[in-house]
Amino acid sequence: MTQTKKAPFISVFSLVVLFSSTLLSSPSHAEAFMSKAQYEEYSVRYQCADLNYHDDLAKKEDIVLKLEEDFGITDDTFEEFDELIPVYEKDDSLLDKVRYRVQKECA
Repeated sequence: MTQTKKAPFISVFSLVVLFSSTLLSSPSHAEAFMSKAQYEEYSVRYQCADLNYHDDLAKKEDIVLKLEEDFGITDDTFEEFDELIPVYEKDDSLLDKVRYRVQKECA
């Protein structure tokens, strides 16, 4: 006649695990898609294309499509890439490296 209260414990435990894995997996999942070094390289090449071909949209589009191919950005991976952007954009050191390289390499 004794009823155990395992169901609420399991439910709470499941929610905690689900919530924790969501929080913990997002940054690591994004990092698994593209490292900071890869993101830096992609950003520099993208910004150089933007600066050098702002008046030739067809050429710029060709370069951007090649970049996406080189870095594995597809319709299937775009969401992962999109989630990565705000993570890396918070890294001032990384952004400084990108700015420096763009000034140096895109002139």
